[in-house]
Amino acid sequence: MVIGLTVVIGFATISIISGLNNAKEGLVIGIVGILLFFLALFGFVLSYKELRKRDIYYRFPLIGIISNGLMLVILMIIYIIGLYQ
Repeated sequence: MVIGLTVVIGFATISIISGLNNAKEGLVIGIVGILLFFLALFGFVLSYKELRKRDIYYRFPLIGIISNGLMLVILMIIYIIGLYQ
């Protein structure tokens, strides 16, 4: 859940920075975005592993899977759009 929140805040931050600078940040924003993608992937895997354990509260791993999975999809769509432009 913490990793998912970090990815969401990081994505919002790089989106705001890119928007304020008319998308001229280039390489730095791209590298941070890729790092956020891998962090979301790592958070998704950790949440999935926690969800498979016995005798746990399912609330936090489920929130982690949803937030990290959603960010994985959003970041993947952005990268695919970026490849074709």
